[in-house]
Amino acid sequence: MKTILITSGTKGGTGKTTIAVNMAVILAYELRGRSQYPTVLIDLGLDSGTATMLLLGNVETQMMNTLADYFMGKIPDPLSTLYVKTWQIDSDLFKLVFTASLSPYPGQVRIDRYLLRGLLNAVEAISPMYVIIDTPALGLSYDTLITLLEVSTNVILVAIPDHSSLRSVSNVVNLIRDVKATNKLLKPILNMLNIKYPVDALSGYPWTKLLRDIVGIEPHVIPYDELFPIVRQALEIESLKLSFYESSALDSIFKYVDYLMETIPTN
Repeated sequence: MKTILITSGTKGGTGKTTIAVNMAVILAYELRGRSQYPTVLIDLGLDSGTATMLLLGNVETQMMNTLADYFMGKIPDPLSTLYVKTWQIDSDLFKLVFTASLSPYPGQVRIDRYLLRGLLNAVEAISPMYVIIDTPALGLSYDTLITLLEVSTNVILVAIPDHSSLRSVSNVVNLIRDVKATNKLLKPILNMLNIKYPVDALSGYPWTKLLRDIVGIEPHVIPYDELFPIVRQALEIESLKLSFYESSALDSIFKYVDYLMETIPTN
C-alpha cells in the first residue's frame, strides 16, 4: 500500500482537492483489473467535505457515519466511515473507496493523531494499492502534519502562482526537512498557471523557478483550464466528464498519474 499525501499547507484555494479526487479516480480506473479496491481517498477536509460531495454528486445526502463522528469518538470503527463508489464505462466497472467527510459539527472536530493512525491501519485491511490523503487548509495542526508525514510513503506539494501559496509550501518544506523526510517528496505541482503569464511580475522570475527553488525539484505544471470550473459547478468530476484531448489541465493530471505510477509502483 502506497500512501500519497497531498497538501498545500495552510493555503486554501489551490485546487488540491480537485487534483486528489481526479488522481484517485484515474488510478481506480487504471488499476481496475489488478485489485477489487485499488484506491482509497481519505478526505481530511472535515468541515467542507468537498471530495465527498463530488463523489456523491449532490449536497443533500447525509452519510450514516463520517470521519467527524470517528474523530469525535462517536463511533469506534473507522471502517464504518468508508464508502464505495462504482462507475461503469462501457463494459468496465471500477470502484473507488472514500471516506465520508461531511461534518455536521463545523469547526468542532480535531484530527487526533492516534485515531488517524487507527484509520490508516483499518484502511490497510482492505488492501488498496494507493491511498490518497487530501489535507485541509484550515485547522491543520503541526502534530497532525507530522503524523501524516510519518505515515505517508510520498508527499505531493500543491501551489498556485501566488506568493502566499509559495510561503505556505515553504513552511511545509521546512517541516519536512526538520523531520528528515525530504526523500518522500515527489514533483510539486504548480496548479492553475495561466500560460500567458508564466512570470511573477514582482520578482521577474518564472513561477516554476520560484517553486523549484523552494522544494528543490522541478515542478509539474497544471495549466488553468476554464472547463474545470464549469464541471465543478455541476458537482461533476472532471476526469469523468472531460476528455484529455479537450482539456489541457486534465491531460496534465493524467501525465502526473503516469509519473506517479512509474516513480512509486505498487510491486
